[in-house]
Amino acid sequence: MSIERLQACIRRRKTPVALVLNPDEERLDGKFLNNFTNMYGDCPMAHAEALRYHGSQAISQTAELLPAVILRAEPYLRQGFMGMDVLSNLVNMAKSQGMYTVVDARCAGMEPWLGGGVNADAVTVLPYGSAESWAPPEDKAVFAVLRTRDAGTGSVQNLMAGDRQVFLAAGEQAARFGAGAMAETGYSLDIKDLRRRLKDTFLLLACCDGDNAYPAFDEYGHGAMIADESIQYAPDMAAAAQEAVATMKKTIQVL
Repeated sequence: MSIERLQACIRRRKTPVALVLNPDEERLDGKFLNNFTNMYGDCPMAHAEALRYHGSQAISQTAELLPAVILRAEPYLRQGFMGMDVLSNLVNMAKSQGMYTVVDARCAGMEPWLGGGVNADAVTVLPYGSAESWAPPEDKAVFAVLRTRDAGTGSVQNLMAGDRQVFLAAGEQAARFGAGAMAETGYSLDIKDLRRRLKDTFLLLACCDGDNAYPAFDEYGHGAMIADESIQYAPDMAAAAQEAVATMKKTIQVL
């Protein structure tokens, strides 16, 4: 099972911290773009190659420290077919260096991301389509995105469905088909509710520190992973990853 491989990667690195690649060009060091715009001009190829360079640097600097990389699809897809090529290339690079790969596509269908196009280990889906979108293929994983940080989404996600909120109801349904769950929340009460409702579901947590994420983990530090978006912007990404791992160990010990 793919989730078991992910958990094995976490045990091997002794940390549940995952690298996130969701690059905002305005926050990147200028060197990641200037060299390529000087070479190709200000065009999609230059922007795509800058993302390739940034992503490859991030992966190579953190692969020995972190168990997984989560690649948000949107920044790459903005660059058209060149961006899709970069995304596929980064997934293959990360896998070759022993990292588990998750494409955060937030899509309705999983095939382009788990099949021959990108071939990631896992993909995120929006859990309000058909049940078929939740059932992962053999040796792959699907994470249903239950909680998001986008403005206004709480007006839907917090609606009551019987005795629980909509995001919890969607999580329960997705779990029946073997999907994991993803949530962008820094509130420990949300995470406690998710763990109480989804007892055996692997949780992928974004926008969350170790203290608030603690209820998601069992006594062995298993059952969840924390997405760290800050590492990708650090001048020294290896040092930033080491600091993130050390900080997490103060709260969550992986055995």
